[in-house]
Amino acid sequence: MKSSWRTWSQPFLVLALLGLMAFGLTSSAWAADFRGGETVVIPADEVIDDDLFVTGQRVEMNGTVKGDLFATGRDVLINGSVEGSLFISGQTLVVNGQVNGSLYAGGYSLTVGPEASIGRSVYFGGFSLTTESGSGIGRSLYTGGYQVIVNGEVANDVSVGSAALELNGAVGGDVTGEVALAEGGAPPFVPQFTGSVPAVPPGLRVSEKARIGGDVDVVVSEPGRGAGERPQDRGLFGIPRAIANRIGQFIAILIVGGLLLYFWPGLMQRASSEAQERPLPSAGRGCLITFLFPLAVVVAVIALVVLALLGGLVTFGQLLGDILGIGGATLGLAVALFIFVFSLVTKAIVAYLGGRLILTRLSAQTEPGWWTDFASLALGALIYEILRVIPILGIIVAVIVTLIGLGAIYVALREKMRPTPPAAPAPTAEAAA
Repeated sequence: MKSSWRTWSQPFLVLALLGLMAFGLTSSAWAADFRGGETVVIPADEVIDDDLFVTGQRVEMNGTVKGDLFATGRDVLINGSVEGSLFISGQTLVVNGQVNGSLYAGGYSLTVGPEASIGRSVYFGGFSLTTESGSGIGRSLYTGGYQVIVNGEVANDVSVGSAALELNGAVGGDVTGEVALAEGGAPPFVPQFTGSVPAVPPGLRVSEKARIGGDVDVVVSEPGRGAGERPQDRGLFGIPRAIANRIGQFIAILIVGGLLLYFWPGLMQRASSEAQERPLPSAGRGCLITFLFPLAVVVAVIALVVLALLGGLVTFGQLLGDILGIGGATLGLAVALFIFVFSLVTKAIVAYLGGRLILTRLSAQTEPGWWTDFASLALGALIYEILRVIPILGIIVAVIVTLIGLGAIYVALREKMRPTPPAAPAPTAEAAA
């Protein structure tokens, strides 16, 4: 089977991040327990009957959650039991407990510890994923990033898009995907900070002790040694399609961002400030919005059909088509608007922020104005599109930018629509006396 990691890894990366949550949104439709702080520790003897939403610099869950668990922070450690599914995002993620549902994770590194038991599948997008010996995944593993090390057991299949893949454990089904080697055999980006994991050499390695129940169908591609360029890989004017896509999106970001700067500068200012001051909460909000919007569309479609049937029943079919037509058009417009914001406006917000920070550092004498803001937008968009060309890293950057931008836009619109409190009346002469 011939496949490209670009084809399948993007949906899995998005799936890995779809469930990652936000805090500060309006109340959800279901009962839930919300917790936050610098350090949040759930003791081993605590049982939480609802879904749990928790955020902090360090999150440690040692107890039992009867529903789903949503956690985000710099360091997230799950030692307890989750009877539903687990959604986590952050810098360093460690799961060493029992999860009856699926695990959705996005961040720098994820470690599935030796005592971890995942009932269903694991979805991860980030730099490094390691499943340690003794861990178990009840269904399949889907991941995209720089390195993937499988030392534990996976009951079904492993699908991967990475630069380094090591198989040392047991896989009950097939191992598929692509290992795309970086130029010069080195990772395109190696983070350096306290707690960072060492990068393993790129390539595919299957140890002698590995037990693979199915086939290993992993394409190892090296720079300049592909299967040859196909005609469909070229876009307009003979430009390679990958480059044409980047140029096209760069122009689209300039058009959309320029119009927003001209007609709605307040939104750009508020959203970019929110993304700068609170990037992690913004990304969390973006994750939750991305997760909830498809559910809201499904609920809206069901409600529209029920309403149309009721209207048709009462009017002997006269309003059935009208309700479906008007409701369907409205719902379609809402979906199109969300896709537009998701795909372009989010990039324009973060690109404007990045370019503005760079120009401010380069020249403190920058005069405010539309052209200065547009120059910031253009610089940030150019840097973003250059990063998008880099294999693997480009997808991670796109996901992070999209989620941060989406959450920042939500906060900016919420503040805009919030009613302004009435001004305090001026004191009278008697009161002043």
